[in-house]
Amino acid sequence: MTATVMAPLDGSPAAEAALPWAVHLAKRTNSSLRLVGVHAPPTVMLDGETLVGNVVPDESIRRKEADYFADVQSRLAYAGVPVTAELLDGSVVTSLADYARKLRPTWVVMLSHGRGAVARFFLGETASEFVRSSPCPVLLVHGTSEPVDLTATRDVRHVLVPLDGSELAARMLGPASDFARAVGADVTLLTALAAVPNPAEAAGYLEDQAKRVRQSGLTVGVRTAPQGGAADAIVAEAAAKPGTVVALTTHGRGGLSKLVWGSVTDAVVRRTPAPALVFRPQEK
Repeated sequence: MTATVMAPLDGSPAAEAALPWAVHLAKRTNSSLRLVGVHAPPTVMLDGETLVGNVVPDESIRRKEADYFADVQSRLAYAGVPVTAELLDGSVVTSLADYARKLRPTWVVMLSHGRGAVARFFLGETASEFVRSSPCPVLLVHGTSEPVDLTATRDVRHVLVPLDGSELAARMLGPASDFARAVGADVTLLTALAAVPNPAEAAGYLEDQAKRVRQSGLTVGVRTAPQGGAADAIVAEAAAKPGTVVALTTHGRGGLSKLVWGSVTDAVVRRTPAPALVFRPQEK
């Protein structure tokens, strides 16, 4: 069975910033690329509430969406990877999550905070809601004001894995290692001393975790940040090393925490221009 990289799109130019990353991953892993859209009624945000209206005839919208995906497939004809597209029906997050569970892609690649004119997928944090339901790691990338070269090679040299001594954070080591091997990157394990209960034990803990990752043949370094909170340390480390992807777990809680989905993960995704590989481990 051919491995697949899934790329949700909403019809906006901003969301296409994810496509060069998706193509790059597909090439590196001999995978196919699956473009996915969701045909849903237009939405309007009012005082934090999502209102759904049928202001444009449904079939007219769907035809335009289908035409858009056909156009993207055409523009990716020379990408060097098999590209297919699927237009789903229903609510956006639920439809994407259900589809991902059936497709079982290796990775999902999507825009983190889209604000395009037709950015229904990402208006109001759809990316963060999807991460909480995704069965696989999600690579969140930021948009750009520059025209997107859909087949541009992405430079990934480092995968940064923040650890705080918790089992949840350590469960990112597997997906992060898989990603590093796929893109030919090294791995750095980072702990912010202010964020762990036993700072004196942090160096030894990091080295123990590094030994586990090195067994898979990866080059692994360890770093401790003596000052600042976890988010500050992660953002600074990513900025110091161009070509970094930050690998983070999220607890995936619902309720009000869907707005922040773990303050550290949310703060890092919002503050760093580096892509973030985010994963919600399944409950044991």
